[in-house]
Amino acid sequence: MIAKAGKGRTLVIIHKDALKQKISTFLQENQITALDKDPTDYFQKHIQQIIHKCNTTKDKNQYKHLLQIKPTAPELNAMIKIQNDNNPIGLEINNIQTPAYKLARYLNKRLNELIEVLYICYKKLERSSTGSDQYRN
Repeated sequence: MIAKAGKGRTLVIIHKDALKQKISTFLQENQITALDKDPTDYFQKHIQQIIHKCNTTKDKNQYKHLLQIKPTAPELNAMIKIQNDNNPIGLEINNIQTPAYKLARYLNKRLNELIEVLYICYKKLERSSTGSDQYRN
């Protein structure tokens, strides 16, 4: 079997049973268990309710852009860490199709804009306070 390596664009050839064993060991060591039911639909419904209740998303187009059309559970891809001894595996998680991805991306953008505004205000206040202290002496 051909698997992706942990760094760069390297591919690793590994026996299928060896890869399954590494994945099984990783899941046991990190106490990861399988769920009985896929919670994706449940999360999607709750995210729809939250967005619908939010007063800032009155625009229908904005509302549509915050929801995934066909959400799926995140995909886990095992990668072989060739730089470490015993070549353990690491997981790469693809969240792009998950229910909260678009909402999280939107909120991250808005929070970064607010942080930038707060930082600019802080710097202006800092400059104005140091300038007035300079003239007092």
